[in-house]
Amino acid sequence: MDPQVPHAAGVPEDPEVPGILHLDMDAFFASVEIRDDPSLRGLPVVVGGAGARGVVAAASYPARERGIRSAMPMATARRLAPDLVIVPGRMERYREISRQVMDLLRTVVADVEQISVDEAFLDARPARRLFGPPEEIAGLLRRRIRDDLGLPSSVGGSVSRAVAKIASARAKPDGMLIVPADRTAAFLAPLPVSVISGIGPTAVAALERIGVRTVGDVRDIPASTLTRAIGPQAVQVMRLADGTDRTGLGRRVRDKSLGTERTWDEDLTDPQEVRRRITMMADDVARQLRRSGFSARTVVLKLRSTDGTTITRSATLDQPTSSGERLREHVVALWERERARMPRVRLAGVRATHLAAAGPGGEPRELTGRSAGWQDLETAMDRARDRFGAASLARGSTLRNDETVRSEGSVRRDGASRPGTDGRRPGTDGRRGSHSQG
Repeated sequence: MDPQVPHAAGVPEDPEVPGILHLDMDAFFASVEIRDDPSLRGLPVVVGGAGARGVVAAASYPARERGIRSAMPMATARRLAPDLVIVPGRMERYREISRQVMDLLRTVVADVEQISVDEAFLDARPARRLFGPPEEIAGLLRRRIRDDLGLPSSVGGSVSRAVAKIASARAKPDGMLIVPADRTAAFLAPLPVSVISGIGPTAVAALERIGVRTVGDVRDIPASTLTRAIGPQAVQVMRLADGTDRTGLGRRVRDKSLGTERTWDEDLTDPQEVRRRITMMADDVARQLRRSGFSARTVVLKLRSTDGTTITRSATLDQPTSSGERLREHVVALWERERARMPRVRLAGVRATHLAAAGPGGEPRELTGRSAGWQDLETAMDRARDRFGAASLARGSTLRNDETVRSEGSVRRDGASRPGTDGRRPGTDGRRGSHSQG
């Protein structure tokens, strides 16, 4: 792989060059599973939980041809495709491949803004001197991802990040669409207003009441009428509709969060089991923070019972942290306060918010308290997990009495083990839910 490429000096960042790219990995989770097990190629494959309450996290394109989509109940997916192949998710594996994708992008484009595990915005304008116009850069990135990682991707390009994202969706699967500045308004005009990020069902209904169904219709509506219908976002929608939006990459760390949640087929009724599960989640979120170079000021615990009652509680820390022990202390305390109200837990989640980029030396050292000695230990555990697999180490408190530590991965349809990153047979405990992508 080529060395990391710096910004190409002397190339002006012309706002009229469609060099804002949005790269989206196609059916990422499913594509990784098919790459790791070629016998799945051409089959209707979904990643998700196989239980009665399972949900589709990702669907291969043969599955999508049957009408299956992300976030669909697994029972519905099975009715649409009786021969459906269900593969349990391996989030640690997907994060590993995601890091490889982002590292590859940075060998060509220096300014990369990752917004999820499977997509990123790039400002390709400074790289034009080295690699040519945006369409050549987009093609180069897609070829390298295909050749080096064996995965399909789609790229959209524009003078605006919002339009680039719309273009990448129109280019799927495994395609590329670059929209020139002077063609932006014409490109958007026939599309439904729902393609605009932030325009959900409520806003769509409000716009339809004033006669707006397509992006082009926006240009025929007075600004005051549009503002009454959808509020302050009317200004951005009007800029998109007339092709004048030039919003590039951002660095809105404060708006980001990292987390995980899981729904179980059977309610958790043992408080110690709930405590064990949320401890595992806190450790997982902390490792995500450390890998992403962030610290969190707030930790959020989410609990849901069988009847749909949902409790969300948060705790603000005295200083930002990426320590699993500190997160664990707070989420367990939140759980203890709410356990009487939630005797049966069907879903639990842990999320870190109010993120800040960690400085060059990491977060400040803790000098006192129970978690003071955990920072060195967690660093050492990260190194061991990187070398031997994510399931190679665990807290003693997260192991059941009848449980042995198993390596991470999944099981093929025939019951044979599919190698994970280190060739060991994966376990299925601790699979993460709520991750869906396209």
